[in-house]
Amino acid sequence: MNDQLTNVAAPQDASRAADHGETKPSARDVSAAREPPSMPSMLSDARIVETRRLAAVAAPRIAVPLLLITGIVPYLVNLGAYPLYTKGEPREAVTVFDIVHGGGMILPMRAGVEIPSKPLLMHWLAALVSLAAGSVNEWTVRLPSALLAIAGMVVCYVYVRRLFEERGALLSALMLGTSFQYLQAGTGARVDMTLAFFMEVAFFEFLMIAEGLSERTTLLYVSVALAVLTKGPVGLVLPGLVAAIWVVLWRRWGLLRCLRLGRGIAIVAILAGGWYVAAILAHGSAFVYKQVLSENLFRLLHRRGFYEGHAHPFYYEEGALVAGLMPWSPVALAAAIQWIRMPRRLDPRLSYLIVWFLTVLIFYNLPQSKRGVYLLALYPALTTIVALFISDAVTHRDTIERWVHAISRAAGATFVIVGAAGLVGLLALYIHPVSIRWVLSLFGILADVTPALKATARDYLLFTIAIPIFIAAIGVYLTWSRPKAEKMVFAIAGGFACLVLAVNLIVEPATAETLSLKTFAAEAMRIADTHPMGYFGSLDYAFAFYSGRDIHYVTGREPDPPDYIVSTDDGYKLMPPAMRQRYSVVIESGPTDLDNTGQMFLLKRTDISSAPSDAP
Repeated sequence: MNDQLTNVAAPQDASRAADHGETKPSARDVSAAREPPSMPSMLSDARIVETRRLAAVAAPRIAVPLLLITGIVPYLVNLGAYPLYTKGEPREAVTVFDIVHGGGMILPMRAGVEIPSKPLLMHWLAALVSLAAGSVNEWTVRLPSALLAIAGMVVCYVYVRRLFEERGALLSALMLGTSFQYLQAGTGARVDMTLAFFMEVAFFEFLMIAEGLSERTTLLYVSVALAVLTKGPVGLVLPGLVAAIWVVLWRRWGLLRCLRLGRGIAIVAILAGGWYVAAILAHGSAFVYKQVLSENLFRLLHRRGFYEGHAHPFYYEEGALVAGLMPWSPVALAAAIQWIRMPRRLDPRLSYLIVWFLTVLIFYNLPQSKRGVYLLALYPALTTIVALFISDAVTHRDTIERWVHAISRAAGATFVIVGAAGLVGLLALYIHPVSIRWVLSLFGILADVTPALKATARDYLLFTIAIPIFIAAIGVYLTWSRPKAEKMVFAIAGGFACLVLAVNLIVEPATAETLSLKTFAAEAMRIADTHPMGYFGSLDYAFAFYSGRDIHYVTGREPDPPDYIVSTDDGYKLMPPAMRQRYSVVIESGPTDLDNTGQMFLLKRTDISSAPSDAP
């Protein structure tokens, strides 16, 4: 009976070893052989049935549609239904707007005044979507990230299935697609998900070539080139560094011939280097300083006098990783226990995942400027490592049974509390909204989002009620059912996806409507009409995007200042007194920050006649 269970549990390992020409038993075969020889017949039969069911779910005909559905719910539902309101999204959206509206393909000036900070692959993709859709809007600038996030899940499944096993492949892809940092990057108009997708393909393709599972090299080098075209040299440095370390560790010198490095250099030089040459010819030293030096070299070498945003201590990324991997961080701890108690053989494939994970993590610890999203490239490696050991725990349930039990109960209790809190919050929103404002103020949220929350909750009333109930039901299931590793993963993924759906339908739109400058920009453009307009202070990308105009800076020393000026509240306070006396506030925006600050003003010169469009 144990032989039956072993054969059912590890068909993929045997086929992988046969494909690769291995004669040694796989790590799964070795660990499966350690199962106790005696087991009640009824229990063994039940476990065989469970294993077969899980194997059927992990097969491509079910796993791929399951992953697509799991991706569509959090990534595509309501994607374009709320305005841009953070700093990062409109900054990229302005570049897309400029490309579509004749600003140029090589290096359009952002809002007419700035060189973009990153290469333009993500912006080109969004521009193509915008041209197909007929306009540049929130949906078109976010869609490339969402589609590539879903594609990244499927790619993870396909590669891990080929390199390791089907069951681990499905678990890894589910964990990847429902991790917090991956979700955040996949629903925003930023370059990070585009970079992560092409680096994921490059990392996995190298291992496929190294292990003799593929002879193609074009996909590897095209992926590297596209990663470079997304965020610069890091798209080449990280895959190359991981490959070099792994080759040295395993002394795979013969692999260098298989990689056809000369061909690879030519592909990357033509695709990525060609754009860099064209951009340098277009903007010269300004481009070199902005994108080559400031965004790459100075951040890594800590150039004196160079201001770095997001400055954090060396160990910051580790904490960001724990937070970004949620809700799978506790599961990763259980996988580590499984590894200690029943280790897999550290073969070249598993060691490559470890090198991939550690190299990216250490690399991003080096610059002073750090963000959690920078680690996105290591998530496929990390979730695969975790999934493989959780897959082992499915076959050998006794190894970390108590850990699975504890995590399942904790996750279940969390989902029950979240679901109940959602229902109570919905009731309070209509009966006693002051209590909602008080609770939010405890977290530093002073902007009044309750009217927008009430409006979005009313628009999706059925979902607003059903989603918390469903989340709570998943919590009850985790709390009271017999804890099993695979049930834990599927239930946590489902519960977290539902939670994200609630955020996408209610919370995010309400926050965006409260903080966005979309309405303010439309009103400012109606008032200013075709009159000359300028910025005082820093450029606001959201206003630039929604105004649809290139608005240049003013200093107050111009002989003929513009009729209208847009300024932040801080900029208005710093305005020279003589300049301030020449302008009056026409309209004021709402807050752009959750702490109820960041208002913007439209100022009008007092010595010009009122335009007809000034009338309310």
